[in-house]
Amino acid sequence: MRTWKKAVLFGGTLVMVSGCSTDLEVNAPYKEITVVYGLPNRTDRTHWVRINKAFLGEGDAFVYAQIPDSNEYAEGQLQNAIVEELDNGNVVNTYTLQDTILNNRVEGVFNAPQHKLYYFRTTQDINADHTLRFKVTAKGQEVSATTAIVNDFTIYPSVANTSVKIGLVNSGGYLDYEVKWTSGKDGRRYQVNHVFQYAEVRNGTDTTFKSISLNTGTIISGGLDGGESMATTIDGEDFFQTIGSLIQPDPTVEKRVFFGLDLVWWVASDEFHTYLQLADPVSGIVEDRPDFTNVNNGYGLYGSRYFKSVNRKQFNPETADELVNGPYTGTLQFCIPNSGFSCN
Repeated sequence: MRTWKKAVLFGGTLVMVSGCSTDLEVNAPYKEITVVYGLPNRTDRTHWVRINKAFLGEGDAFVYAQIPDSNEYAEGQLQNAIVEELDNGNVVNTYTLQDTILNNRVEGVFNAPQHKLYYFRTTQDINADHTLRFKVTAKGQEVSATTAIVNDFTIYPSVANTSVKIGLVNSGGYLDYEVKWTSGKDGRRYQVNHVFQYAEVRNGTDTTFKSISLNTGTIISGGLDGGESMATTIDGEDFFQTIGSLIQPDPTVEKRVFFGLDLVWWVASDEFHTYLQLADPVSGIVEDRPDFTNVNNGYGLYGSRYFKSVNRKQFNPETADELVNGPYTGTLQFCIPNSGFSCN
């Protein structure tokens, strides 16, 4: 799962001289601040939550960030860490959060590779009409957050059906391919990628599988009730130009085998969308923006997301010919199994 980390960092001493030397402490009195990030996906079986604490200290905050005790709660400091599943406000399931140590954090500002996460498991999909409420008591203070669950959504049949091929070229030139779907309940932000799946073959049998993920578009729903028609497009010429620029001719490659184009949707809840919107780079004159949190007695984000894909859509004959012989990719030795551009 994708996670974020945020902390309140203060440090340093300001020295002012006016006839005599006086030290002014800029550190405020310590206050316990819990930082929470969780993004449950209703179809997952393991649901992760990050529970950390902000830290305060003299000196370099980046040094403190590398010390696990600075930002991770010690054993016994968190009680009653649970997630409740609610149906119209009534608790229908209660999941106890367990902690675990993972070793997969990339080195950066915070301690790595070990880090502590909390999780609960389910045996079936979470009911899409329910809500989830996170609760924990951190050193005597209750921290909580609630999120709706992003529902499934409907992809238009011509897009969802893998037997209907993608057309980016016809006899008249390049085309736009329209990716269409209908929004689901409680889904606010739809980020769509198209993923070019292929393999490079060397020495007859030495095969390396690769993929190129390209942004198709991000569409924001007008409401949360679902049923809204949505669409974004793949520009035909831009697609081939991009593939041709990202893959270079290689004399050691005997052939490149095209397997198909995946269409991938990542859907964010309303809270998650707001968080992402505020995290986007500032493009205007005014640079200040509010911090977002939906965590009571804490900071962070407890939202939901949903993932869906259509895998290995094939190209129509004109588009396949463009990949194998066209001006942007014709020198890259592509072939397509089970087609007129066979890899035999």
